[in-house]
Amino acid sequence: MPTLDWIGKAAVVNHHQEVPTRLLHCDSSLSAGAPEAGNLLVEGDNLEALKALLPYYAGKFRFIYIDPPYNTGSERWVYNDNVNSPEIRRWLDKVVGKEGEDLSRHDKWLCMMYPRLRLLYDLLNEDGVLACSINDIELPRLRLLLEAIFHATNFVCTFIWVNEGNIDNQSKIKTNHEYIIAFVKREGCFAEGRRPRPSTSAMTIWDGGRSPIASPARPRTNMMASRGSALSARISLAASTTSARPSPTILHRKSRA
Repeated sequence: MPTLDWIGKAAVVNHHQEVPTRLLHCDSSLSAGAPEAGNLLVEGDNLEALKALLPYYAGKFRFIYIDPPYNTGSERWVYNDNVNSPEIRRWLDKVVGKEGEDLSRHDKWLCMMYPRLRLLYDLLNEDGVLACSINDIELPRLRLLLEAIFHATNFVCTFIWVNEGNIDNQSKIKTNHEYIIAFVKREGCFAEGRRPRPSTSAMTIWDGGRSPIASPARPRTNMMASRGSALSARISLAASTTSARPSPTILHRKSRA
């Protein structure tokens, strides 16, 4: 079976285990609604926020949708994971450049994605599905990366998402679509004539979309989680404005009507 290799791979394949488990802190001054309702908004470094959720919600998410940086070269995202590797430490606090300007840009993207995808895998239940938005730039590498984590037989499909695209530029090939690639955690979950079994204790993640990272800062996560099979949660990648690394914060929110 083909495998994907990149600079820094050996250093990040176990990094999700090395990330410290930080306690979730409830900010009562910004909270609303009943704490026992189970609705959460988590803000913090996205890797640490996912690790902080793991002791409480491992194996409980039914569906996860993420919208990571597409690595276009114009997002100005920065690799800043604290990985014990000399080659990776040279990347810290530096904006990832464009194609042809930054020869390790795809390696940095893969090093950023792997530990986060590995934690998301652990958050899914056995019938859980992960869906990830992407465009042509990283689609082939993302497919191989997900196959390494979920196994190739658990690939569901690649959805084509039609958007406005570059329809006014006559000098280039017009593209008006992106992709959503989906993997299931357990093979056979989508057997013909069957649907994943509902679970009242399951949870769903929904990503709020890409937020351009405009400053040399660590990616952060805003995460809303709602209990129950009919409700959803939301993750959005954003930029930290400081180098400080506060513990992930829970803000209780009222349920929608």
